[in-house]
Amino acid sequence: MSRKPSAESSSSASTPRRSDAVQNRDRLLDAAEAVFLQEGVQAPLDAVAQRAGVGRATLFRHFADRHALIAGLLERTLATIEGEAARGAGDPYALARLLRFLAQHLLARAPLTEYWQACDHDSAEFQAALARFVAAFEGPVAAAVAAGTCRADFQAADVVLLASLLGGALYARAPGQRSQLAARAWQLMVQAAQLREPAAP
Repeated sequence: MSRKPSAESSSSASTPRRSDAVQNRDRLLDAAEAVFLQEGVQAPLDAVAQRAGVGRATLFRHFADRHALIAGLLERTLATIEGEAARGAGDPYALARLLRFLAQHLLARAPLTEYWQACDHDSAEFQAALARFVAAFEGPVAAAVAAGTCRADFQAADVVLLASLLGGALYARAPGQRSQLAARAWQLMVQAAQLREPAAP
């Protein structure tokens, strides 16, 4: 008479499968970012699967299409921004640091930024991502306003305008032009928000 597997053995058997799935998803996102930045967001998805070292079936099991793949990259970016914001909790200069981090991120990932600029901004998906983005800046903005390290009327929603300013400077620009334009856009961001950055050590 065969023995029914215990809950413990079933759990331990399923854990490696879940772990493999997470690793495959992370590899696919890493590969997608690398391929899209090098070849553009319309690069063949086969190139993404090949770079990740997985088959097409695994790719489409995790991401139904190109949009879902880039949505995964956006999700990871939002999580990174939220993590940066949490690490700076209570720091009067957290807003300046977080905005500089955002500027560097947009510069490094300009092709992906262009994709999101072309998305349907009225879609529920985009609006949810936008709300999450703004929420990440609520704490840093409150700390900066209280400490006087930004203009007194600055609001978290204003970060969307600043990000649009930087994104617009980078949109459809050749890589060689982006650094200069990003630097100028950052200067304008600092002036517009009246940011005070921490003194250099």
